[in-house]
Amino acid sequence: MTPEMDRRQVLRGAAAVTAGTAATGMLSTATAHAGTSHTNGNADLVINNGRVLVLDKHFRKAEAVAIRDGRVLAVGSARDMKRYTGRRTKVLDAGGGTVLPGINDSHLHLASQGLSVAPFNINVDTATIEQLVAAVRSAAEGAQTPDSWIRGRGWQELRLPRPPVAADIDPVSGNHPVILNDFSGHATSVNSVVLRKAGITRNTVPPPGGVIDKDANGEPTGVLRETAQSLVSGIVPPFTRDERARAIDAAIKVLHSLGVTSATEPGINLDTLAIYAEKARAGALPFRLTALLGSGTGPRSLRAVLDAYQPLRGVDPQTLRVAGVKVFADGIPRFRTAWMNKPYLNGANGSLTIEGASQAEQVANLHEMINIAVKGGFQVGTHACGDATTDAVVAGYVKAGGAHWHRADLRHYVIHCNFPSARTLRTMARHDIGANLNAEILYLQGRVLESIIGPALTEYQWPYRSALQAGVKVTSGSDAPVVAPHWLRGVMTAVLREGADGSVAGKAERIALPEALATYTRTAAWQDHAERWKGTLEPGKAADICIVGGDVLGRDPHGLENLQVTATVVGGRVVYERPSGARTAAVPAAFVQGGKAGHNCQAGDRCCCQLAEEISG
Repeated sequence: MTPEMDRRQVLRGAAAVTAGTAATGMLSTATAHAGTSHTNGNADLVINNGRVLVLDKHFRKAEAVAIRDGRVLAVGSARDMKRYTGRRTKVLDAGGGTVLPGINDSHLHLASQGLSVAPFNINVDTATIEQLVAAVRSAAEGAQTPDSWIRGRGWQELRLPRPPVAADIDPVSGNHPVILNDFSGHATSVNSVVLRKAGITRNTVPPPGGVIDKDANGEPTGVLRETAQSLVSGIVPPFTRDERARAIDAAIKVLHSLGVTSATEPGINLDTLAIYAEKARAGALPFRLTALLGSGTGPRSLRAVLDAYQPLRGVDPQTLRVAGVKVFADGIPRFRTAWMNKPYLNGANGSLTIEGASQAEQVANLHEMINIAVKGGFQVGTHACGDATTDAVVAGYVKAGGAHWHRADLRHYVIHCNFPSARTLRTMARHDIGANLNAEILYLQGRVLESIIGPALTEYQWPYRSALQAGVKVTSGSDAPVVAPHWLRGVMTAVLREGADGSVAGKAERIALPEALATYTRTAAWQDHAERWKGTLEPGKAADICIVGGDVLGRDPHGLENLQVTATVVGGRVVYERPSGARTAAVPAAFVQGGKAGHNCQAGDRCCCQLAEEISG
């Protein structure tokens, strides 16, 4: 047990356990014991007075959970827990809240999340160009040296009247190189200092899938999209190892405050992996992380990554595990860079971001990348937003898997999978290919892309219901820092299909609340090849637990995003408990960039420093 626990809620001894009778439909202790050897002796911790959702396939419920040695010992009624409660057992009162398996965000850029906020980046998620320019001016005036880099993140093209360009930034930035990433990570705005440093001119040819925005005279504006961002990323001084390590620690603390105990981080580099491994060996990684290595843009770059990769040693695979590789195959619909079978309303189709002189060569290289990974025994998660890209990726998975795909059990999946056809969904189901969808981004967008993709695709985007009905295993990921990792909002959106502006995008794709919860727990564990030891609150599984201060099942789904996580447990250790009297907030604002269209810290929201105070106690 840790000092983070609120002593007012943790009591010693059996007298602290409230006696009670299991309600109708509650899981009995006898049932809970099946299949576990940890049924005798006292628990280290009992979580009592809760609405326990086991989140197994039968959606069983209980009142309390007993934990020992970092594992679930038993679930059942409060009375059942007496037999596991001794003088040294500590008891956590759930206060009538909902007790869930720890949330598993199955697509979250943990290292980038920590670096996306101050002091590492300034927030440029503004409503006007003038406000963005003011943020850059303030950073330039406060810089310690006259030519230091200024980094920012969060601008939204559909929120601003237009993207910020070098002509906006130059007058206030002086000799400072300025690089401002948009909230999605698919576009970057730089000033003229950076354009000169990178050697970008009107004659610069972007890499495959990349776009260099130009003005009416054919000159680069400073906005670079998709793979064209690589033209400047290589000249930006990297964050130091210490900065990256501190950012990871800060990000994990905030995730704990949201009930997130596990994540899949896609596309990490070997340096970042080394930082995680060092923390894991030192017992300083209180989080479960499944990693996908970045693959670059073609077969050659993927081979180089795999040649340099050394399997982790001295690391508990239940804390840190490299499962496979991430392939980045196309852009995003809002920039019309996702590759579509039918054109966008403006006539464009988007394209792959894989190397190749022609579309056929790009598809061949995509398939070769998948084949290289499969031969190495790696799972593949591929960023594929457009339906044409999804078709190509799924075809590549099937081809590389061959006749023995089931025996290999690699569990490839399509990341984002915005518009899969019914035929492709059936193929995915037959070959156990998962779909990693993004309800939290759907909340941000609502119907805002209708002028880009049309009404039919707006109704269908991220088709939760269609995928589940086809038999596809569906997981949910925030894609943070694209949006705030607010899973309760994601559950709400998967159930209601309502956007931040109140618009409804796809009633036919609504799913039930238990199904939505499973995408953040049980099925996410399947994606991680970890369903045997995490993802539900069945005895013998990891005691990773999220306690929500309210009745998740009984509440109007519209109010789910307003519920607060009151405690988080990782491996039987309480790593977060919300201080009593803390102000209620609809959105944790520490990672507010991209969290809600038009959102900035306002009265009633917790700002970064307030949340830091809560975490530190």
